[in-house]
Amino acid sequence: MKISALKERIVEKIKTKGPIAFQEFMRMCLYDKDFGYYTKPDRIGIKGDYITSSHCSPLFSRLLANQFIEFWELLGKGNFCLVEMGAGAGFSAKDILNYIRPHPFYEKIRYVIIEQNEAAKETHKRLLSDFLNKITWLDSLEDLNEFTGCVFSNELLDAFPVHVIQKDSSQFHEIYVDFNGRELCEKTGPLSSVALQEYVLNHVPSDLPNGYRTEVNLAIQPWLSAIAARMTSGFVLTIDYGHSAKEFFDLSRNRGTLMSYVSHRTSEDLFACPGEQDITAHVNFSDLNRVGLQLGFSTIGYAQQWAFLGSLDFEKTLKDTYPNLTPFSPEMAGIKMLIFPQGMGTSHKVMVQAKDVKINGKIKGFLLQNRMDRL
Repeated sequence: MKISALKERIVEKIKTKGPIAFQEFMRMCLYDKDFGYYTKPDRIGIKGDYITSSHCSPLFSRLLANQFIEFWELLGKGNFCLVEMGAGAGFSAKDILNYIRPHPFYEKIRYVIIEQNEAAKETHKRLLSDFLNKITWLDSLEDLNEFTGCVFSNELLDAFPVHVIQKDSSQFHEIYVDFNGRELCEKTGPLSSVALQEYVLNHVPSDLPNGYRTEVNLAIQPWLSAIAARMTSGFVLTIDYGHSAKEFFDLSRNRGTLMSYVSHRTSEDLFACPGEQDITAHVNFSDLNRVGLQLGFSTIGYAQQWAFLGSLDFEKTLKDTYPNLTPFSPEMAGIKMLIFPQGMGTSHKVMVQAKDVKINGKIKGFLLQNRMDRL
């Protein structure tokens, strides 16, 4: 079985090199080239392990398209490269391109999907057969040429492998993964890198109590650096579940935010089935803001998903998408999932960062709410 094959690979690495940082364990579970979770098809959707906003309703991507049109206008209505990372099944690309086809924006757009998995690319190409002249697939951000436009992602950063740290005896230690001869288990050790030491010293509250556990996502910096190196001017739009630093390090969140997902069920047993369950950690949006500022981006908005989507010509777009919608229409369940607190309306946050763009006043998506002061 593949699950045992990945576990054997992890155990062999531990036997050879000693306990591995949780970050390395998470990387192998999700991205191992042979047995990682994301190498397998059909992980997202009703028949998979979880759904994203683009699965709930085409309204989600149409509302995003309204924001992309404004970005294009702010950049002078020239050629516009829209880069999607973590494209899932390809629903967002299809819904966005269908929606803007009558608009002048369509003639100027080049849609780029960053995707390494060849099976996923083939799935995309079947779904997006009407738009193959508009779309380019690339393996990584490093393959991008210089561009003007927007990089957007929905539930991408939560899947970046994270370091796990815990405070004991008044100082932070790192959580490693070991093998006790029968099963994978935790082991505490020193912080594994200078970068992690510096992060803990400068960005983790020093007054957290002993026993407090949390995650550190160091992968945000190289990801945003790769974008900054290739974007001449434009925007980064990030949607994910997460918090500002003050909320992220709240005393009530003393066991961190790591969770696994299998068949739409959550679990805290992260060692249960390596490669067969998703592993995620909430995003610290204050980190994204801080790293962006260091790289020449300015944060122009931060809001809950309900407020962001509600600001993007919501009523008109809703009527255009569902002309005959009633309170009892089956589509209502998906719409409620996007905007209600019980769904993704408050758990998911939206951040927009800009590079070398002149903006006078607010952009459309933050007319109802902008919580930048919380970052």
